[in-house]
Amino acid sequence: MSIKHDIQAYAAEIGVDLVGVTNVQPFSRFIEQLDTRRAHYMDRYAYRMETWQRMARPRAVVPDARSVVVLGYYYFPPDPKPDGVSGKMGRIVTYGHLGILKRARLVRSFLQQRGHKAVMGAHRKEAAVRAGLGSIGKNNLVMNPRYGSWVAYQSIVTDAELEPDEPCRDDMCGNCTKCLDACPTGALYDPRQLDPRRCVTCLLTSRDVPESFWPAMDNYILGCDACQEACPRNRGLEPKPDLESLLPEGMGIYPPLERLLRLDEAGFQEEIIGFIQEKISGGGLAARLLRNPLVRKTATWFTKTFMRGKEVLPETFVHASGNLEVYKRNALVTIGNLKAASLRPDAETYTNDPYLGPYARWAVQQLEVP
Repeated sequence: MSIKHDIQAYAAEIGVDLVGVTNVQPFSRFIEQLDTRRAHYMDRYAYRMETWQRMARPRAVVPDARSVVVLGYYYFPPDPKPDGVSGKMGRIVTYGHLGILKRARLVRSFLQQRGHKAVMGAHRKEAAVRAGLGSIGKNNLVMNPRYGSWVAYQSIVTDAELEPDEPCRDDMCGNCTKCLDACPTGALYDPRQLDPRRCVTCLLTSRDVPESFWPAMDNYILGCDACQEACPRNRGLEPKPDLESLLPEGMGIYPPLERLLRLDEAGFQEEIIGFIQEKISGGGLAARLLRNPLVRKTATWFTKTFMRGKEVLPETFVHASGNLEVYKRNALVTIGNLKAASLRPDAETYTNDPYLGPYARWAVQQLEVP
């Protein structure tokens, strides 16, 4: 049997839903977009531009690379609504990032154990299209014929000689523009064109968010699924059972606002950041070490200092790691957007806070608007 067949069989065994292979030619469409839309990315992603350029050229990652293996993990979960007032986490934040990260590491090890070089982190979306796993939708995400856009992808550059799959050339969107219409900030300003400076997912982990965007943040704490929820291709899909959450029990997709706002720094580091770090660590000795507060603090510093711009870790958590104020800021805006009067005392607690004060005062004001 071929090594490609072995990879496909192993990937299916460990829960990978999609596997494709493409060649190591540069991902020219993405490179061209970086050049023509440079201004869109510079404010937030200036530190990533050089890395993105490199990751779009597989042989800049592995000089003697012969193939790129692309893996996809379907992460659409059951969606039970909780009691009480809660925010919302993007589904990929809660389930997708962890699901694909764990499995991509295993496939990387699978290749390495067979004597091949294997490096995670090459550009993903264009690789998925070229590997036949889907096409770029108008929501700027990869649309798979079976799973829609509810798929997290990861690419592995390898020196293994693998037969490439046929690229996907289908347009799965047609004349539909529902995702553009649903984007709360107009970040999807044209089909397949996203301005990250306006994207709710990006705003939620920015240090400062202009007040004009606060109503558009809705009840999201991290991530945003508005464009995916509006997509007809994403409707009627069977939820995936038994998904593993990157967040601790009781947080999940719907974190209770009261719990977030009443967390102190020690509780936040122990209950949320420590849990996330243990999950991303892959278990074993690293997970045990991360139970030590000093080790967790060092890991948070390392993540912010050295992992920014790396494609291996979820961007959302690199930006938000260790920053309780980001979570509380988004929870306060959610109180205002939901007009959650029962949490008025919690919002008022922060009205004089140097950073959270403007958000808390705005939330209280919204409670007084009919």
